[in-house]
Amino acid sequence: MAHDKDTSQRKAKQEKPVVRRDKVVVTKVTELEFAQIKSSATQCGMTRSDFIRARTLGYKPRQRLTDAELDGLHQLAACRTDMVNFANALHGLSDNEKIKLFRHQPTMLDWYEKVAYVTNRVTDFLQSAQTANSYPAGTTNEEAKEGGT
Repeated sequence: MAHDKDTSQRKAKQEKPVVRRDKVVVTKVTELEFAQIKSSATQCGMTRSDFIRARTLGYKPRQRLTDAELDGLHQLAACRTDMVNFANALHGLSDNEKIKLFRHQPTMLDWYEKVAYVTNRVTDFLQSAQTANSYPAGTTNEEAKEGGT
């Protein structure tokens, strides 16, 4: 019984509050403006409503990646995998084995730290590039806005 209670409490904490949008804003636009709004929303992978809401509230959604950019991203992910595998292989070696492998421990350790730094940066880039556009409902995060850093 205690396990069921703990599980239900965790589920209750994980549920997101429902944001009810029941107010309607109507504006008239020209055919050209409508086409531009529709195109921009599509390029960002958003609905027109989400796109207009985000722009109105100061957010600038990012465009979706092109096929060529996605291909480059996949190649970058493959490079990251190779780097992680190599770093893990080095990590598994004893200090003596590492010294034998590179013959100069300070150089090898410096190189290893740089590889780890690059691997972490690639991971950060991949995660940010794969994040879908969304309107950050209920947030006051100024950094997510167009003028933020």
